[in-house]
Amino acid sequence: MDNKNFNADQSIELIQRMIRDTRRNLSSGSSNLFILWGYLLAATAVGIFFLLTFTDSRAWQWLWLPALAAGWAVTWWYNRRRATQVKSYTDRLLEQIWGCVAVVVLVSTLIICLEFVWPVDPLFPALLLICTGLYISGTVIGNKYMRIASAFLLPISIGIIRNTWFNHPNPDGNLIQFAVAVLVGLAGSGYALKRQVKRDAAEASENR
Repeated sequence: MDNKNFNADQSIELIQRMIRDTRRNLSSGSSNLFILWGYLLAATAVGIFFLLTFTDSRAWQWLWLPALAAGWAVTWWYNRRRATQVKSYTDRLLEQIWGCVAVVVLVSTLIICLEFVWPVDPLFPALLLICTGLYISGTVIGNKYMRIASAFLLPISIGIIRNTWFNHPNPDGNLIQFAVAVLVGLAGSGYALKRQVKRDAAEASENR
């Protein structure tokens, strides 16, 4: 019985350590990427909104492509620097989740730039997948802020649908909603990860 309890305790400690290691890995690298993407997407959305508002050219929407290319170049360079870091199953799981989010963001961007006829604003699926990624990531690593942020993003994404389907206002206003959402969701999560890892380190030092 004691041996079973000991093994159970070991299993719990192993899971907790894996979560702490994943949080530390995210903080050491991915937290900066969350912050980068939050500010990059928000700045691009706001910039395009003003350019579309004060000019008659829809060609400004193509600014999404160089912005995304710059973000992915920095992400690739950053991840290459961390290539030697040992990755756990949860690390790889989160990478795959955010890889899927990146694909949806790219598809949404192409729909926007090429002005395909689409039943909803292409920002909606991008924001919905970001919301989902935040919730899953927050649940896996035990980050409360990321789960709360995902709950904040969900009504904004639904609001984008409502503006597109029902009252048909200037759809460019959705860019401002999108900017607020990614600042709170992505940039905010990056800062939250850094704070959480600092708390983990402080608790670990107290337990020694």
